[in-house]
Amino acid sequence: MIQGWSLDPIFNSLTGVVVIWFVLLMAMILIRPYRNLQANRRRILLVLRIVLVLILGIVMLRPGRTVSETLTRKAAVMVLTDETESMQQPSAVDTLTRWQHQTRVWQNTAEFLQDRSDLVLPKWFGYTDHISKQRWDDSQQWTMPDEPVGETTDLGASLYEAVTSEPGQQIHAVVLMGDGRQTAYRSDVDIRQAIDELRRRGIPLIGIPFGREGDVQQSKDIAIEQLPQQFRVFSGNDIEINAIARLRAVLSEPVQVQLKMTPTNGETQIVQTVDVTATETDDIQPVQFTLTAGEPGTYMLEVVANSVDGEVLLANNRQTAYLTVLEGGLRVLYLYGNRLGEQLEMRRSLASSPDIELSESYLRHLSSKNWPDPRANVIADQQFDVLILEDVHADALGEENLQAVAQAIEDGKGLMMLGGFYSFGPGAYKDSPLDAVLPIEMEIFERQEVGAAFPVRMAFHIDREVAMRSTVDHPLTKLGSTAEIWQQLPPLEGANLFQGVKETGEIILTSDRDEPLMVASQYGLGRVVAFAGDTTWRWARHGHAETLRRFWRQNILWLARRENLQQRDVWLQLDQRRFVPGGEIEFKVGVDILGGEELDPSNLVWQVILKDPTENTQPITASRQSGIWGGVLPALDQPGEYQLQAEVTDGATQVGQAVVNFQILDMQPERNNSLADFQQFNRLAEMTAEHGGRVVEPKELNTVLQEIIDEASDEEVEIQMSWQLGATQTSAWVLMLIFSSLFTLDWSLRKRWGLV
Repeated sequence: MIQGWSLDPIFNSLTGVVVIWFVLLMAMILIRPYRNLQANRRRILLVLRIVLVLILGIVMLRPGRTVSETLTRKAAVMVLTDETESMQQPSAVDTLTRWQHQTRVWQNTAEFLQDRSDLVLPKWFGYTDHISKQRWDDSQQWTMPDEPVGETTDLGASLYEAVTSEPGQQIHAVVLMGDGRQTAYRSDVDIRQAIDELRRRGIPLIGIPFGREGDVQQSKDIAIEQLPQQFRVFSGNDIEINAIARLRAVLSEPVQVQLKMTPTNGETQIVQTVDVTATETDDIQPVQFTLTAGEPGTYMLEVVANSVDGEVLLANNRQTAYLTVLEGGLRVLYLYGNRLGEQLEMRRSLASSPDIELSESYLRHLSSKNWPDPRANVIADQQFDVLILEDVHADALGEENLQAVAQAIEDGKGLMMLGGFYSFGPGAYKDSPLDAVLPIEMEIFERQEVGAAFPVRMAFHIDREVAMRSTVDHPLTKLGSTAEIWQQLPPLEGANLFQGVKETGEIILTSDRDEPLMVASQYGLGRVVAFAGDTTWRWARHGHAETLRRFWRQNILWLARRENLQQRDVWLQLDQRRFVPGGEIEFKVGVDILGGEELDPSNLVWQVILKDPTENTQPITASRQSGIWGGVLPALDQPGEYQLQAEVTDGATQVGQAVVNFQILDMQPERNNSLADFQQFNRLAEMTAEHGGRVVEPKELNTVLQEIIDEASDEEVEIQMSWQLGATQTSAWVLMLIFSSLFTLDWSLRKRWGLV
């Protein structure tokens, strides 16, 4: 342990404090108490005054102490257990199901880690198509459910959710238990994103498979997997339809895979056919089709693999998706340098607008040695109407791409730069090709390092909560009929501090202290917005999701010079398009009114109709909660294609309608296939092999965990604890009590002795 003392004098001047203290001390000595007092009384009063001056001098010096201690780091281990129904299948241990085997291993591991609680920090999660919360029983012990109940498995989404749930925690390993079966796929995150996140953070994946590895050899099976649930494309554009074909026991046997498309109330057509061939006994092969979008409308897509002789399970030979073809819309390119809440909510807000096509790319901060990032080269194609840059360093884009952006804006494209440690001046945009484009003044500034050890540079960042105010009547800030709505929104968690606003810039939003937060301008034929914040995601987390969606949509439309586009946009939203029988299906409906027009929510009447595969219809109740309209469909057990239609009226005026198709699957994916997928675990673990990722037998898990604990114990972390006089409530109150007590004593004595 190392201790050190320091001084932090007021006015940042030790000399100034000494001068002030000396002058006060001399005054106390030279201006003596009344001479008609007895000598001992004069001495008492003089000592009291000197002590008061000394205390005041100490307060002005603001002494502090820093204690630095080197500690051994605990091993943070995250354990994920499979809680889906496929775990009820037999395991490799006789008489035990996979669930029973996993539970036994889990209990053994829990006891092992509990005995080493001083060395390890465990995180326990269950997973299905999402992760469960960490569970405690009444005795404050980790617990598991009595039986698996999950109807689908999504390894990618579960891994990603688990790892990102601990943003500030160094994780030493992720232990993934289960049978490797994947039966569900979310469109917003896939297994590759999850593995990329593990690799970026240097986390090994330890796979613990349960089941019988030989199962894959016992029967032929072809499965179409990882087909996204929905696609959206503008008429006349090409779109790639990607899936994978999982081929078991069909080595060297060509398998024909077709893409079929069925328009609403139309005939099914075969769009394209490809052949895939397995090179291993248990193999996966990519399946890719290219489709040119035709007439606007909604289409059902099917990727179908022909069956082979001896194949028993045929339900998984096909997967369906929905294709929405739109009339010409807006193309938005979103480049970001972090994966925080802003990025997620931005994607949600823009992706929900049917006339906005969003492309995005993550440019990593930690890859600066490889800058310019090759993923930024999409800029050169200029296949965008609006470019959004969030927390991206100029060097990550490179000089050539920066020049391409400047030229694109001058030619009529739109640009928005959001705040962040690597935006504006701190991101080296001063004297870059975008310096002339952006409507704010910047200073050359060294790269802002991120982390607890690197303090925020207050000359370039506002390190406090920032309330926003709308300063002008502008399409960017019309979130309602009145400006008071800005007062209801949660404040930003800090913002960039603009060094000044150019003459061409118009201040749209300011802070509660009149600091510019959003500045808009014209550059050539294009429009530009500089927004100092990057935490508008807080709006959604505090019940203002629709306001956030409207805010970002209006920004995009204004930047693209289409602020009058679609004054009324009625929408109907499902989180997915494929559901298992009997599952809960939630829907949301809404209407966006742009251009300052406003609808009274209390006057809106929603009529929602559900049509089943037999063309029968039934009304569905839509209610308004927390400012959002929506509802829940009744349990649907009949497999097939369903249609949900929503129509809204404002009094006697019809506002518009929206239609969404979805499917109830004709299978129970967790029960209908007894095959465990050890190869899936092997592939995932191999992707993190450089960090120690591997697949091990259940009986070897504790040995591997001990190795991880030993490696973590070799890591030492320096913890600094600082204390400064007056900085804490306790020290401040003690000082005030001492000072006031002495002052009161001085006054009491003078009064008692007849001096006051």
